[in-house]
Amino acid sequence: MKDNQSKYSVAIIISVGLHVVLLVLLGLSATSAPLKPQPKMKTIQAVVVSEQAVKQHADRIKRTEQEKRRKEQQRLQQAEDRINKLNEERRQKEAAIVKAKNDQRKAEQAAKRAETKRAEKEVERKLAEAAALKAEQHRLKKVEERKKAEAATKKAEQAAAAADKKRKAAEEKERKRQAAVVAENKRKKADEAKQERKRQETEKKRVAEKKRKAAEKERRRLAKIERDREERLMQEQIEAEFASELESEIQQLDAVRQQEVLSEVDKYQARIQSSIQRNMLTSDAMKGKSCALNIRLSDSGLVLSVTSGKGDNIVCRAGVNAVNKVGSLPMSTDPEVARKLKNINLIFRPEI
Repeated sequence: MKDNQSKYSVAIIISVGLHVVLLVLLGLSATSAPLKPQPKMKTIQAVVVSEQAVKQHADRIKRTEQEKRRKEQQRLQQAEDRINKLNEERRQKEAAIVKAKNDQRKAEQAAKRAETKRAEKEVERKLAEAAALKAEQHRLKKVEERKKAEAATKKAEQAAAAADKKRKAAEEKERKRQAAVVAENKRKKADEAKQERKRQETEKKRVAEKKRKAAEKERRRLAKIERDREERLMQEQIEAEFASELESEIQQLDAVRQQEVLSEVDKYQARIQSSIQRNMLTSDAMKGKSCALNIRLSDSGLVLSVTSGKGDNIVCRAGVNAVNKVGSLPMSTDPEVARKLKNINLIFRPEI
């Protein structure tokens, strides 16, 4: 700004000097021209008037230059104000863009987390449905196996009846009565097991549906919480509580599963006892006596080894011989049940 003022001052001085020189030249030319002699007083007055005009002209030039400087300064100030205003608007727009991008990224992250949770709940639901379907298929297979076993038993009984026609009628009647009692007991146990499985399956479906509804309700609530950043702490607390409830329900389902496995193990042990009984040679000397047997089986039910423990020697020998004679005992296709049946300990009591 000082440089501009110095430039304007120099310009004014030069302009005034030029006007003075011009007036001097005009005065000289007027003196040398063939004019009438004028009074000396008038010449002096003319010179004075010319200097005054020069001064007034110089003042006008100075004022004009000052006005120009003022306007130029005003224009520069206005330009600087506009530049500052534009810079401020640009900074505000950039800040708004950055905020919008951050908000969009947070919203996308929240939507992604919500979608991930929904996918996890959908996987859990499908796993539950697959487990229920597998259980139903397993039950149908067991029913078919039971029917086949009953048919085989009936066929064996018929063959035995044909071979034992010479036995007394009383013995035949008693055997049939005992067989009927055993069959009735098996039927009752099978019906009870069927009802229990049906109840457990219904309970599983109810729990699965409850979990699905709770998961869906929780997903919606979490999605709303995610959209509201100020309530994020509440969302985390709710998620923790839901995880705890879910873990508790999973543990309950595991307990139900273990109960099912134990029930299946008991059923197969009863079938194994029945198989040993059918292949055992009995005598009246065994009545009321028992023997502890340890049997090791392969995955298919093949007898790998059988040893006797505490009990009557005669019953133990007959039991070991019966197991070796059978060669292969009933084995479940359920991996957990089969694992418990591979090494079983039985207290065997002959049916006399």
